[in-house]
Amino acid sequence: MRSHDDHADRHDHDTDAGHAPADHTHEGHGHVEGVAPTVPSRAVVINVNEHAGALVLASNESQSGIEVEIHPVSRPGARLHVWVLPREGRDGVVYAAIFPTLESGDYAILNIDGSIADVVSVPPNQVTHATWM
Repeated sequence: MRSHDDHADRHDHDTDAGHAPADHTHEGHGHVEGVAPTVPSRAVVINVNEHAGALVLASNESQSGIEVEIHPVSRPGARLHVWVLPREGRDGVVYAAIFPTLESGDYAILNIDGSIADVVSVPPNQVTHATWM
């Protein structure tokens, strides 16, 4: 994952989820960039520690290939995004966006139109689960 500061036009990219890092101009939220993988992934490396947690956003098949954007509540310009992708689970394929390492804190989850859908707390040493439909 790579990040940007509030003044750049770059976004974080979850390379473990098949999203290759790329520079691009921000033209709205929930945009599709490149071609999202269509084969279900079997594993994502989650890296939590005393300063970081992770966020898993459950979604649905209709959102597959759409990028979900989040940002720390205290820093709206520090946006991160990953694709909703098919993921192989115990009970079959599920659709989710996974942010494998996030600095602990409160994060706004954005709707496709850029409005705030929800705010979640990401504590250290934990994986937070939420829904993005």
